[in-house]
Amino acid sequence: MQAVEERPTVKLDSHEPLSVTWFTDPHNIWCWGCEPTMRRLEILYPDAVRLDVRQGGLFENFGPVREQWARMSGGRWLTSIQAFFDAVASQHRMPMDTRAMIESVEDFESTWPACIAAKAAELQGRDEGWRYLRSLREAWTLDGRGIHRRSVQVEVARETGLDVSAFEGSLDDGRAAAAFRTDREECARQEVTGFPAFAVSRGDTSIRINGWQPWEVFEDVLRQVEPGLVPRSIDPTEASVVDVLRRYDRCATREIAAVLGAPDDDAEILLEELEGRGDVMRRPIGSGILWELAPSKRHRAVGRTP
Repeated sequence: MQAVEERPTVKLDSHEPLSVTWFTDPHNIWCWGCEPTMRRLEILYPDAVRLDVRQGGLFENFGPVREQWARMSGGRWLTSIQAFFDAVASQHRMPMDTRAMIESVEDFESTWPACIAAKAAELQGRDEGWRYLRSLREAWTLDGRGIHRRSVQVEVARETGLDVSAFEGSLDDGRAAAAFRTDREECARQEVTGFPAFAVSRGDTSIRINGWQPWEVFEDVLRQVEPGLVPRSIDPTEASVVDVLRRYDRCATREIAAVLGAPDDDAEILLEELEGRGDVMRRPIGSGILWELAPSKRHRAVGRTP
């Protein structure tokens, strides 16, 4: 299937925001590479774009895939998967601790439990669902925690500030699983077979984006659907960087660059200037860097609702 394809859609009200539906999976490392684009959409198009998420379920049963990797690699499937992770990280330029990630996959059987956990969080509210999904991705890609395990899912719920009792209750009573089934049914209706995928629609125009694309390409597609789309103006300054980090607590270099609309190198120069004054701190992860404000510069972050 081609990366960008036009599809027919029902005409929407002209006053409705442009709709972006993200078909995703918490484990999918290409979806992790889409986070810079999501943060750019949230900050630069807060009223013009509505972003929704559907959990697709990448692997119901990872066993056959593991066996295929083992055959292809002469039994060294973990080494082969880590090499794949490294290759993906070098392309989308988001930080990933691939060694730690590999250490957590021995008991990994399916991505579905993490998808269901994401829906359990979403049952507590849209903003809560967004924050939890981001935290799940960070737990997996940055810390190598096994987000397929319920114990880790509950830990992340607690760390994210969710009602843990309600979270576990929706896992136990089947409501989260039912919400996940509804998402998968929509994936089937939309003929989504791989992740990430995006349905971008406005009026009588709809475009599907299949697979990861850099934010620059993604934004070009948005303007094909809505030529009058205008982003907020954000100056690429140190003050803007601090504002972004206050909103999100921590960001990768690529995310700062996406929000500023600047090359990664320019964003890193701003971050290094702030680091030199003790305003931000860096955490090298794999081939990337995660940045956060120094304690003296922080205040409570706002929610993540687009």
